[in-house]
Amino acid sequence: MKTEINVRGTDMVLQTHTRSLELCARMNYETENLDFIDQIPQGAVLFDLGACEGRFSIYAALKGINVYSFEPEANNYETLYANVTDNGLKDRLNIFNVGVGDSTKEAKLKIGQPWAGGHQKVVEHGEIREDLNFNFVAEQTIQICDLDSFILNKQLPYPEYIKIDIDGSEMPFLAGAKTALSKAKKIIFELDKNDKNYDTIIDQLQHLGFVSKEEFAVPNEPTLFNIIFEK
Repeated sequence: MKTEINVRGTDMVLQTHTRSLELCARMNYETENLDFIDQIPQGAVLFDLGACEGRFSIYAALKGINVYSFEPEANNYETLYANVTDNGLKDRLNIFNVGVGDSTKEAKLKIGQPWAGGHQKVVEHGEIREDLNFNFVAEQTIQICDLDSFILNKQLPYPEYIKIDIDGSEMPFLAGAKTALSKAKKIIFELDKNDKNYDTIIDQLQHLGFVSKEEFAVPNEPTLFNIIFEK
């Protein structure tokens, strides 16, 4: 099942075969991501890290942005692929079935919502962020990359803009993406202010030249914010 929608004047088709996908297709949640994309010029390079089913990637690609999307979980990646195909973007939107971390390796993904469009999917790092300690009911073996090596190995352009939604993998990501972040102009980063690593994350971003410009509370998540950083 799929649904045709119009988002801010852009026609899109999105898979809606689960309740979660149906809710995602409404495009009325975390709309600051749409605002972020709307400020990106055509032809610029956007990396979408933790793309899920790809609604923001699809929107950006249809607006003429060069998008590279990363999604490690199998059900979400399958839906992402279908959405790319349904919107005629196979030659314009690059998708990778891989998560981001500090090295190239396999990892375990712990899953609380084992369906397409579901969230509560957390890479096992030996510790779990307090707000991500869900009732996990399944797990998958996934592929992880450090972004800097991946860009070099795949001969990708460096991102000018990055959307980051990688529940609990923030510290490994930062360790493996120093060059990519040094070249980026602006990022939107979902962060938990109660995370014990929050201050360290902010310090590392400031060291790379980023300044926090705006923050947006994630609905129904009292300590979770989408924060825009730019240089």
